[in-house]
Amino acid sequence: MFLILKDFMFYRIPKNKMKQMNRLVLISGCSSGGKSTLLSELKSREYTTVSEVGREIVKEQLAAGSDVTPWQKPIEFCELLIERSIAAYKLAQGMTGAKGQVIFFDRSFLEGVGYFQSLNIHRYDHFIDELRYYPTIFIAPPWKEIFCQDEERKHTFEDAVADYERDLKFYSDCGYSIAELPKASVEERIEFMLSILCKG
Repeated sequence: MFLILKDFMFYRIPKNKMKQMNRLVLISGCSSGGKSTLLSELKSREYTTVSEVGREIVKEQLAAGSDVTPWQKPIEFCELLIERSIAAYKLAQGMTGAKGQVIFFDRSFLEGVGYFQSLNIHRYDHFIDELRYYPTIFIAPPWKEIFCQDEERKHTFEDAVADYERDLKFYSDCGYSIAELPKASVEERIEFMLSILCKG
């Protein structure tokens, strides 16, 4: 099952159903570190996945001839990123039928909140505690051998590593544990993740 990030419905989950809520598992890390390949394989195994909101926004903005991109208008871009990422979070939170009651996310609103904090803007900080993911975030480390640029990913490997290091510290500051994915096959990466998730 794959979530299309458009036209969301917002609703509250009744307290008597809280125990049945999905585990929302965040996969993040260095740009071009193999996250998309990992999410594609999880989807093929019938896990529910949420694609990277940021890349979807960039595709839309480029197609529309807009300049709301990370390299032109980063503040406006991050505002849109946070809005859509929170919508995706709330939709996944109450979704039924997810395999193993697990939903995997390719990045999240946390990156946008962290960017605003770097500018000393704190109006989104409250979401850090209000909307929690699974306690362990899976991180794809910098992997120069597979790094590549494309129309939606214009930054250099060095820029990607700098973003990665900033995000890594921010996740820890938000109270999450970090599990670095091995530089290995996608099958080995999935087994690594599932072994941790099986522990609770």
